[in-house]
Amino acid sequence: MDESLFASFPGGQAVIDWFGFCPGFHDASLERIEVASGHAILTLRTFRTTSDVDAAGYFICDRHALVSLRMESVTGLKLEGDAGSIISELVIRRMHFGEPPAVWQTCAGPQVGDIEIALESAVGLFGTIYAKHLTFELHPTETKANS
Repeated sequence: MDESLFASFPGGQAVIDWFGFCPGFHDASLERIEVASGHAILTLRTFRTTSDVDAAGYFICDRHALVSLRMESVTGLKLEGDAGSIISELVIRRMHFGEPPAVWQTCAGPQVGDIEIALESAVGLFGTIYAKHLTFELHPTETKANS
């Protein structure tokens, strides 16, 4: 994940500050996905895994939060799988000049400069959402002993 790109989106630096690094959202669960009127919201229940272990030998997780990605002016959407999802990685990047255009049957599709949000999943939903604008919202939640 490109930390400077992540931090450039509204709310991105607050997410980095909360976790202490630029998160890839490994093992986050998909809490909500909504697509309506050209916009999309993706909400992940996530946490930070520390290097500390508890008495049973499990890594201790802290910094639990709901992180929402609010995408405005969605230019493309390709998702497959079950909505009950565990994320292996979330990749965010800008579309660059020279990338081969995909074939979109019902819309123009993403353009150079659009934001690509790619969901790689261990279980469930995977795919890509493209949008003109991205904003992060951070909502810390009660800390649990383990996740």
